[in-house]
Amino acid sequence: MDVRIETHPNPPLAGMSEVVVIVTGPRGRPVYDLIVSLRSDDAATWVQTIQDGHIGVYRRGVSIGFGEQAVLQVQIQQGGSTQVLLFPLKLSAG
Repeated sequence: MDVRIETHPNPPLAGMSEVVVIVTGPRGRPVYDLIVSLRSDDAATWVQTIQDGHIGVYRRGVSIGFGEQAVLQVQIQQGGSTQVLLFPLKLSAG
């Protein structure tokens, strides 16, 4: 699987930002049989994304930490398998 994220706004601001997770498989086809959850640090609770149709797009607003840098954690569950991916984010100054 290829996993990409987008934030709205981009670059993200500290506080609430929308995160879009785009998952594609072989030949760029969407992967839509997943449970995708997000959190901004180890102490935060996982929040499940909302699947946007069967197009491999999952979205959710998530609280992103304060400071210049943050790490977004993306948990992907498929069947009995779970994987956590880390995405470093550089936050907007404004």
